[in-house]
Amino acid sequence: MSYYRTPVYKRILIFINICFVILYLFVCLVPFVNTGVNWFIAVPGIVFPLLLFVLIAFIILWLTLKSKFVWISVITVVFGFQQIAAVFSFHLPSEFSAEKQPNTLRVFQWNVMGFDQANEKYNIENGGHSLRPFMMDVISEQNADVLCLEEFFEASDTAFSKSNITTITKMGFPFHYFVPIENEHSKDRSGIIIFSKNPIIDTAKFDLNLNKKGEHLIYADIKVNNKIFRIFATHLIPIKFGQWDEQRSVREQIYGEESLDSYKNIFSKLIRGYSFRYYQALLVGGKIEESPYPAIICGDFNDIPNSSTYFNVKGNLQDPFLKKGFWTGRTTRKSFGIISPVLRIDYILGSRVFNVGQFQILHVPYSDHYPVETDLKW
Repeated sequence: MSYYRTPVYKRILIFINICFVILYLFVCLVPFVNTGVNWFIAVPGIVFPLLLFVLIAFIILWLTLKSKFVWISVITVVFGFQQIAAVFSFHLPSEFSAEKQPNTLRVFQWNVMGFDQANEKYNIENGGHSLRPFMMDVISEQNADVLCLEEFFEASDTAFSKSNITTITKMGFPFHYFVPIENEHSKDRSGIIIFSKNPIIDTAKFDLNLNKKGEHLIYADIKVNNKIFRIFATHLIPIKFGQWDEQRSVREQIYGEESLDSYKNIFSKLIRGYSFRYYQALLVGGKIEESPYPAIICGDFNDIPNSSTYFNVKGNLQDPFLKKGFWTGRTTRKSFGIISPVLRIDYILGSRVFNVGQFQILHVPYSDHYPVETDLKW
């Protein structure tokens, strides 16, 4: 039967099927193109699971109708296996054991949102409470060896806000490397920090081409039982990133919160984010490749696992979530409707010299991000 003799309802179904196939194939091309320029190829990745499930539904439909069009969706789904393998972890949920195995490095990653200290004084004065003690309890309970924290806040005046560095040091982390954002408007410091229970023997920082306004890529070389590991930490540009304007508040400049000068719609913000993160990820991936030691990268990438950001940073590293996690592993508490379940944007990636012992996402309601943690055995 020719296409023109096909019933109208089948023509409509075929057209819809082909539209979803095209969007799905766009996502499959993401690792191989410059999405900083070709942003339209990356956008469908936000709803990749939906695209996948629609194609599976079409496979079932065409099988039911005994139609040869089933092969269109079958071949397309198979072609996208790399993306499926990056998004979904097909393991049953398991408990995270507090006990560490020998020769194991427990790594903890968290965007701490300033430990809520921007709101601390207001909350307490109005009969509320600070989230900071609860967040410190979460960190203390993990028995980690390495902490990588973004949006880390250290007040210049500790008369009201306690020193976060001092508090965490007393938990048994005598070594740290803190790189604050350059901020001429305040003596308070906010940035990225790496804490370690083992000696830090070397450190470095790299600007992410944001006129030194944003957080950096940093690393700390730690020495563990005569072995040296390089721990990277970073925070890539978020989607809500406004234009630079020296007259705007520092927080708006750094974190891109809404203002009249911000981009007017989500698509322009998406495009800007894709452009910045693509080149940031290339820089991060290049520095990881240059490492003379087994590397671990922790951070808030602000991008999903089927993005060029993820693939450019990951390179030849392994993803502990894919080894020991479950389903899609959402790491942000913010709700974005239908895309919320796929928002795994916080990562720990490690060299393949490690065996992944276990992995967990801690669903605690204190930051806008969930902490992630893994045991890496050498």
